[in-house]
Amino acid sequence: MRRICLTLPTHRACPDTITALAEEAAHGARHFGVEVRLLVLDTSGPAALAEHRAAVAALPPAPGVVVHHLDEDEQRRFLREVIARSALPEPERLLDLMLPSAVSYGACTNRAFLLAEALGCSSVHRRDSDSHYPELDGTPRFPLHHELTALGLPAHEVAGLVTRSRLDPADAHREVALVGGSFTGAMSVDVEEIRRLDPAVYQQVIGLSVSEDHPPLWRRNLIDEAFRGAGDTPFTADRTTLTHVSPTRVDMCNIALDRAVYGRVPLPPATDTIGSDYFLLHLVHNARLPGVLHNRHIVNYHTGERRSPEGFLAYQWRFAKYLMAAPHLESVYTRLSALGPEILDADGLVDASAVATFARHASAAEPGRDAARLDVLDRCYRTLGRHYTEAADLFAARRDRLLAEAGSDMADFADLTDAWAALTEHARRTPLRSTRTTAVLRARADGTTDRRGPVTMGQANMIRCILRDEPDQMNIHDVWPVPAGTTAEAALDALRALAVRHEALRTVFPADPTATASVTGSGTASAPAAPREQLVAAELTFEVTVADHDELPHDEARYAEELALESRRHAFALDRDFPLRVTLVTRRGTPVRVALAASHAATDGGALAVLREEWLALVAGERLPDVTALTPLALATEEASPAGIRKSDASLKHWERVIGTGPQAMFAEPGAEGAEVLAPGLTLRSARGARALARVAERTGALPSTVLLSAWCALVAHRAGQPVCVTAVPTSNRFQGRLARSVAAISQDALLLLDTQVATFDVLLSKAWGAALKAYRHSQFDALRLWDMIDRVTRERGSHFARDVVFNDISALPATLAGAAPPDTCAPDLELTWGQAQMLPGRVLTFVYETAPVLRLATWTDPALFPKDRAEELATGLVRLLEAAAEHDVPLASLTEVTGVHPAERGPDWVRVDGCWVSPAAVARTLGRALDDRPVHVALDADAALTAYLPADPRPLTPASAHDALMAALPGNPGVLAPHRYVIVARAPEQTDHTPAWLQQRVLTEGTGREAAGTP
Repeated sequence: MRRICLTLPTHRACPDTITALAEEAAHGARHFGVEVRLLVLDTSGPAALAEHRAAVAALPPAPGVVVHHLDEDEQRRFLREVIARSALPEPERLLDLMLPSAVSYGACTNRAFLLAEALGCSSVHRRDSDSHYPELDGTPRFPLHHELTALGLPAHEVAGLVTRSRLDPADAHREVALVGGSFTGAMSVDVEEIRRLDPAVYQQVIGLSVSEDHPPLWRRNLIDEAFRGAGDTPFTADRTTLTHVSPTRVDMCNIALDRAVYGRVPLPPATDTIGSDYFLLHLVHNARLPGVLHNRHIVNYHTGERRSPEGFLAYQWRFAKYLMAAPHLESVYTRLSALGPEILDADGLVDASAVATFARHASAAEPGRDAARLDVLDRCYRTLGRHYTEAADLFAARRDRLLAEAGSDMADFADLTDAWAALTEHARRTPLRSTRTTAVLRARADGTTDRRGPVTMGQANMIRCILRDEPDQMNIHDVWPVPAGTTAEAALDALRALAVRHEALRTVFPADPTATASVTGSGTASAPAAPREQLVAAELTFEVTVADHDELPHDEARYAEELALESRRHAFALDRDFPLRVTLVTRRGTPVRVALAASHAATDGGALAVLREEWLALVAGERLPDVTALTPLALATEEASPAGIRKSDASLKHWERVIGTGPQAMFAEPGAEGAEVLAPGLTLRSARGARALARVAERTGALPSTVLLSAWCALVAHRAGQPVCVTAVPTSNRFQGRLARSVAAISQDALLLLDTQVATFDVLLSKAWGAALKAYRHSQFDALRLWDMIDRVTRERGSHFARDVVFNDISALPATLAGAAPPDTCAPDLELTWGQAQMLPGRVLTFVYETAPVLRLATWTDPALFPKDRAEELATGLVRLLEAAAEHDVPLASLTEVTGVHPAERGPDWVRVDGCWVSPAAVARTLGRALDDRPVHVALDADAALTAYLPADPRPLTPASAHDALMAALPGNPGVLAPHRYVIVARAPEQTDHTPAWLQQRVLTEGTGREAAGTP
């Protein structure tokens, strides 16, 4: 159902207007079948606010109408949350631009725009508090009728719905962006008294609001018509015109804008002024976007506050600011007019960056011009005398401020425009109101006592990573749907039952007082000591946050996902925290989603899938079967058995073979630097890819998961210029029956080495299954022993193990894990979407979320190696490879032509040494920097071994100390492999890049540098 926002911003008492507005909302819902969100943005004082609350409470229920009455504090809370979510700089300044302490017609409308985004509305329809509707035969004629008839429809469809069309046929394909009318009655700007007192002065004062560029006759007409709207013409019959609507023919009290306009550009947020809220009317007109002009003109009147001495001066100040701002605004309008439809992008949307640029240019002060205009106003007001002299005195006292704010207001507008895309994006996922309470639950497993035991291999591995890495990288999260009819009590009871049922949820990891922290090669502690023991409590209490909302964002699932992500960013205390951080999301007390983050020490993706399935069964009233899966304590006992130790030993030997013989890094090439990089995420959604994947599987008889893994490995190895693909493939380790439904952290990395030096894709596919099976069978290991082995092997080899390619296929899991969205309901042929960046401890990280009916995966790649076009090329190359393989066996020598992906380019100084791509020059530079910037020369001998030549000065040096220094510098330098021998000479030759020159020097000592490790 189409949802629209009918809004009334007000800072004065207007209960009758609220009542009339509700009638207009009901009319729209009744006649057009839309859902109308009636939004009253109230910044009035306590007395008026109380009147408004009473008026809202007295409104009769109307089908299709939902009323939202937000006071200033509620608006501020919403804006704070939106701004915080956007993570934009200067949040307090942004809040002040959106909700200033002074009156701002632009800011109040901008708030309506953001709140309309939060409510999921497609348009905003604004009314004012000092007006009422035209009538015919005693019946109100609501502008909303015309607005809903045309807004958002293609202009060629609207042409048959209006009285007449004056639209250029060239613009008929565009959608109607604006529908508006004007006003009758009192002038929109209260200057009638000036005209009565002195018509000549009136011409001069109002002339300050009209551009000097207009011809004299045209200019006089504009002055005469200014602020008069439709005059006093009574409404007798509807007249509507499809046209490019002139801003002088409509008023902001009688306007409707499509979100394609206000979703791109805000209004200037200038305070204590008028007229700036008309900016979007000029933008729509100058961009030649279609609009509809109607004659249901609002009846305008002036409130009594302007007649008080204080009210008069306040209003005249606003008018003066408007006159000072006029040439600055006109500068933007002129540029927009010159650009015309070119301000629109390929999708027909306004280029907000161009608007910001124009506004920033217009903020430049022109002291002479602005001062002269202020002098005209001062002279005219003093000519009028009486209270206008007081106004002139006020302008004179604040002259510097008046002149400065004409420019600074435009600078504020430019900055807000720059931030607008982020604000609207996050507003769409921010609730209007929410109340958070904490439910404390007690869970007791009857018939049990507290028990202790060693940690499992999976727990030990995860705990080691948790103590080293950031929480948002190590915690996991999920969002569970809530079946209709579920009560909050039932939802909480089911969570309690899960805690009783599964020991992992009652497990903590006490600190080991006898253990010491792990130490780096530099001798500094790198992480606290890892707990070696787990404690399973028979009874515990835990907390669940209940977040209740009057209204949820339109995209409830996305909002719940953000709540889960926020919870994921905070670390769990291993020795005391309940391993699930749960938020029960409710709407007016009714549960709609469960958003949770989980400690990876207690759970993994498979465990969360089991918990989700069981929770849904519990809230549905089903009885769960007894738990037969291994508990973490039982698994630890099994792992410590002779069979478990043999299995772990076999895994370590597999890892040792790969790390000792495969490339130390897949992406050893120019530009690959740093151990961690900030990488943007790219999501691929492709029905073409899914269809091709299914056809390859059908043609070859292979599993789709194996086909996808093979294609990705082939593409990565091809792009990296490597003869093999080494990738970490996280596995659930749930292929044993007793572990299939275990709630525990049992997933670990499988390390896959796939030889891609074969003729065709089908041959590679036949080898991939065996290679993957070998990797999966060797994915249960003691993490401490693994890293001891890695340290030993890499020191002997002179390499650094870089987990720089990770491929994680979680498409078989039902949960929305690791940031995956729910299954796709639409199927684009091929769509690429860029998302938020995250720290990437490697070069390529890929998550596969879905393989049918859409191939959906997200990949994060090092932007130094994969600029956006190259990253997109890699993703689309995968689809092209699958499509080719669906038709026939693909020669791997043709991958460049088939996929469009080109291998890495390495210069002549890059060589293959011990299965790794190496730059001897980079080895020399890195070793030299590690040794006080001394000169170093590295040469490749006839046996493809590296030899490093180093002078003994400036400090004593041995091969072992040189090797240790280089090993410490290897992380983040994938093109550097330690030399096989280090030759220490008395002094460096003059030609430091010439091997014979080094050979002529006196050798003091030489060796492998591995002596301390026992290597000869």
